[in-house]
Amino acid sequence: MSLSQKWIDTVEKGIDDVRWDQYDGSIQKEVEAYSSRLNKTPNFLSPSWLYIKAMLWTESGGPDNPAWTTRPFQIGNKGDPAYDVLKNEKEGSSLIMSATLKGDIKADKINTPDVNLRAGIAYLYTRMATYDHKSIRDTKDTAKHTYAVQANDNFERIAKKIGTTVTELRQSNPSVDPTKLQIGQKLDYYKAEIRLVITGWRKFTTEKMAERYNGGGDVNYKAKLDYLIGTVFPKLKRNKTK
Repeated sequence: MSLSQKWIDTVEKGIDDVRWDQYDGSIQKEVEAYSSRLNKTPNFLSPSWLYIKAMLWTESGGPDNPAWTTRPFQIGNKGDPAYDVLKNEKEGSSLIMSATLKGDIKADKINTPDVNLRAGIAYLYTRMATYDHKSIRDTKDTAKHTYAVQANDNFERIAKKIGTTVTELRQSNPSVDPTKLQIGQKLDYYKAEIRLVITGWRKFTTEKMAERYNGGGDVNYKAKLDYLIGTVFPKLKRNKTK
């Protein structure tokens, strides 16, 4: 796909126009916050903030576009699925968003540019993560407990009764055959529950970001990001993007 000359001329205005840097500090702050909060999740590798700057320029059209001061990341536009995902904490977004952002979205502040920017970044991270439901031990009640098997018990009934999971019962009692439980038999367990957790991350490449964030809505999305990162940003006459 080829980029239109009109789009190229528009974004190249940013080479000399410092207004295009208005949100740099906010983007950097968000990327640093996510890195601090998510660096212990499996395979997390923080993206360069310039990738998100490129998304901002692509999404907003720059400071002469009305979206720049309302919805620079387009979250909340009619027909946009991202706002519904974040507002209802779906697709793992509850694990990605900060408590502050959750509150701002529930308060319907999505048309505030700073909130919209943070929402766009949150949606990107939400779409780049992988998830699964896993048995997680209770971090408040860390004691080992014991349960005596009763009539008609099985692991599913026991887990529901005592506030743990079948997985936890199996792990804590590896020598026990769940199909041959005996009344009075003692089972060890820790309190646990099934939770959605982050299991890994897709690599933050322009191709994957275009696929996961834009979803094919703009066939030139990857090419636009590549052009900004590879051609425009190296020409910026401000040191803070170096």
